[in-house]
Amino acid sequence: MPKPKRKEFCWMHDQSDWRETGWHDNMWCINPEETIAFMRDVKKPWIAFKVLAAGALLPSNAFPHAFKNGADFIAVGMFDFQIKANCELVSRVVRLTQERERPWFG
Repeated sequence: MPKPKRKEFCWMHDQSDWRETGWHDNMWCINPEETIAFMRDVKKPWIAFKVLAAGALLPSNAFPHAFKNGADFIAVGMFDFQIKANCELVSRVVRLTQERERPWFG
């Protein structure tokens, strides 16, 4: 989500007017840069989970973002008919993201 549209999630807000407020039923980290910066110095394997934000993000965008920014593994929920394409995508993405700021720990 573009930075200007990011909002802190708050369960207390009325979500009934989501079309006007931009709220949706998906939830993800609104400050991924903070997570990336924190994990940059962690010397243990990093498993990024929920990288598709319950279907809000496409694998072709989310997988490269996760690996490029330091994840060693990703945990992804998918249907059986998505397994082959997602595995092939991960294989390509990992090959293409060997050069990154955070070393691989997996």
